Amino acid sequence: MTTNEDRPELESIQFIRNIHGREFLEITHPAVTARIALEGAHIVSCVPTGQQPLLWMSPSDPEVPGRPLRGGIPICWPWFAGERDGPAHGIARTSPWILKRTVSTQHQLRVVLELPQTEVTRRLPAESWSLEVEFVLGQSLIVCLTTVNTGDKPQVLSQALHSYLPVKDISDVQLWGLEGSSFVDQVTGIPDNTQQGAVTFEGEVDRIYYDHQSSIQLHDSSGNFIVIARDGSESVVVWNPWIDKSKTLSQFPADGYRTMVCVEAANAGPDARILEPGERHTLSTEIKRA
Repeated sequence: MTTNEDRPELESIQFIRNIHGREFLEITHPAVTARIALEGAHIVSCVPTGQQPLLWMSPSDPEVPGRPLRGGIPICWPWFAGERDGPAHGIARTSPWILKRTVSTQHQLRVVLELPQTEVTRRLPAESWSLEVEFVLGQSLIVCLTTVNTGDKPQVLSQALHSYLPVKDISDVQLWGLEGSSFVDQVTGIPDNTQQGAVTFEGEVDRIYYDHQSSIQLHDSSGNFIVIARDGSESVVVWNPWIDKSKTLSQFPADGYRTMVCVEAANAGPDARILEPGERHTLSTEIKRA
């Protein structure tokens, strides 16, 4: 992690610590305000000027160091969920990242962080990767996660940008753009399903839609209209824990399920990738209000 001595003085960015000692980049730019935790390269807030927040963050998460955050966009890498032995969703969201560069213009701010090679080697000694994430912050939020296989053999990669989106009431939410798509239902365990009409929520939803590339539109009764686009992704995860699971989740209020839904750009399930030596892959998502 960078130290006070080697941190650049950057317009629009401050390095801050919360009361528990967790470190963040605090971003104040004419086009946007945002906050990114250095542990996990985890964006927890993004508010374009004149708009409502683009991300949901749990009001009961104390944001202590050493613990995954509940909300924002956790980076799941280099595996999704429990696909491999080790921590759920991989190592990226609990590792220290460093600020690599920033580029500021009148309309946006680009922030690039990288996962140090020493951290990859320490936590994945049998693998060889490089990983960086770029946040493009402005009237929309763009997140680009770029992985390179720096080893001498093929390596398996599954991942997700686990985006938590704010809604007024999950019972009134409709997701359009997935009609006719195939999905794995991880609640029922049924692997082959086809989406009929818009996705709506009347109970726990945990699905991996695959062979899908087009954008998704979120509507709710408040007039909320969020568009989620993806690149480098042929799978998308849709998740809401509903009532019973909400009671078991850490850093999550019992009624938190009502005001959030996850729509995640992914390479998960059937969309896991094999990267050859030297091969590069970028997974990206753009979230914006229409």
